[in-house]
Amino acid sequence: MKKTGFIIAALVSSAHAFAGGYLTNTNQNAAFGRNLSQEAKIDITSTYANPAGIAFLDKGWHLALSNQSAWQTRTVESTFGDGLFSLGTVNGVANQGATKTFKGKAVAPSIPSFDLAYVQDKWSLSLHFAIGGGGGKCTFDDGLGSFESQVAMLPALANALMPGSVSGYSFDTYMKGRQYYFSTQLVGTYKVTNALSLAAGVRMVNASCAYEGYVKNIGLNVGGQVVPASQLLTTAGLGALAPMVADRVLDCSQSGTGFTPILGIDWRINEHWNVAAKYEFRTHLRLKNTTATVTDESGNVTELNAGMEEYNNGNKLAADVPAILMMGAQYTPIEAVRLNAGAHVFFDKQATQHSSRHEKLDGPGWEILAGAEWDINDIFTVSAGWQNTNYGLGKNSEFITDMSFVTNSNSVGVGARIHVSKKIALDISYFKTLYSHYKREQADYNHVKAGMAAKVAPIAAQLTAAAAQLQPAAQAGDPMAIAALTDIQQKGQMLQTVSSSMATFNTEGSDNFTRTNDVFGIGLLVDF
Repeated sequence: MKKTGFIIAALVSSAHAFAGGYLTNTNQNAAFGRNLSQEAKIDITSTYANPAGIAFLDKGWHLALSNQSAWQTRTVESTFGDGLFSLGTVNGVANQGATKTFKGKAVAPSIPSFDLAYVQDKWSLSLHFAIGGGGGKCTFDDGLGSFESQVAMLPALANALMPGSVSGYSFDTYMKGRQYYFSTQLVGTYKVTNALSLAAGVRMVNASCAYEGYVKNIGLNVGGQVVPASQLLTTAGLGALAPMVADRVLDCSQSGTGFTPILGIDWRINEHWNVAAKYEFRTHLRLKNTTATVTDESGNVTELNAGMEEYNNGNKLAADVPAILMMGAQYTPIEAVRLNAGAHVFFDKQATQHSSRHEKLDGPGWEILAGAEWDINDIFTVSAGWQNTNYGLGKNSEFITDMSFVTNSNSVGVGARIHVSKKIALDISYFKTLYSHYKREQADYNHVKAGMAAKVAPIAAQLTAAAAQLQPAAQAGDPMAIAALTDIQQKGQMLQTVSSSMATFNTEGSDNFTRTNDVFGIGLLVDF
């Protein structure tokens, strides 16, 4: 049952709603949605992607306000064992078939951003605020396969002790997560020459996350009646295993602050070509738990940490934001047309994550991007862009789980800029991501067999130790010691039966991951 806490808390990545690395949103305003390659653009809306380019804006103040709305689904089609999911009933609804579809919904109706720059002859200063990671909420109304597989094992384990007695399982579950990484960036830019500028600055990342959920009422179908799993284990003489099937509840929020050093360069080669690059260093970030408690009638206080010590109140979890290298070029064949191309490299394997999750990546993540803009006239500019995102997952990657996953994708964006006047303009955009399917097959689905063996082993060791203590007295003829030793031996035999059953139990499984993502944006630009 250890997975319960992981499932809920790992929604930290489930809320991820935008393009970019697994912890980074590169889509930070409506302008991105209409032209995905921003790396070498010279525009107030490129303060994030090309801060060095701010030096080449007209002198004075420049302001951009933006809001985006995102809708995303996360779908996992899972199989486990010999059709075990077909035996389940979740939240009162019977599963249909051996393959079960788990769907999470993430909604972010308002994702704001803000850019402000002051430009002088040599020096410029820019301020950027956005949601640099996460950006929404995700809800799994019917749980996830990584946990349900553990419940789905119970009928087979119970039948190993009482052959043919259990025909199915049931439980109630609900999981919800929210994640926002608020990013405030301050960058200074110096124009070395009329063609070359350098930038340096820092971003402050304030993480605010919250997770809530439960797994309750785990039961087994015995003769057409649902019997609490803990009761059945106790009746079978394995009450020591009953805590494994107890109700679990999580109500935990997390917060943390980190800082990201930033360097940038922009080179206007000539009237047709502009090239730029930016490097963001790794953000050292630790998330501190604030976990709710409940007090029973006897005054006993229990933390709602789903039984997981790592979610105890006050604990800190590693959640570094990876370093990023962004490079790009803009080609202007004629004054009214701009063509853009760019590339991103995410140094994910060097960003420390809880439980060393980052070490399970096969390599860095990367993206290639392209975009084009056309000034139809003095009022309307139309644009479109494309982005290909790849994660260093490798085959059958353990970096991803049904709790938190990314898949390679292609994204497209279209939109327009409407010049209301010489000083005011509007951006509108629509951005859609087309995710590929990623199928992962496992000989031991989510390490279910290994996890169960790890739970049984210490109980067996305790019984062995108790038997050794009683042995001398039992050999001496003490009737109480003999009775206690006999009871321990019977329980030990039952555990041995469970372990033997587990050794031959089919725990093969597969997950087929995919997602959907739609983002609408609108922005206001003002020069003054």
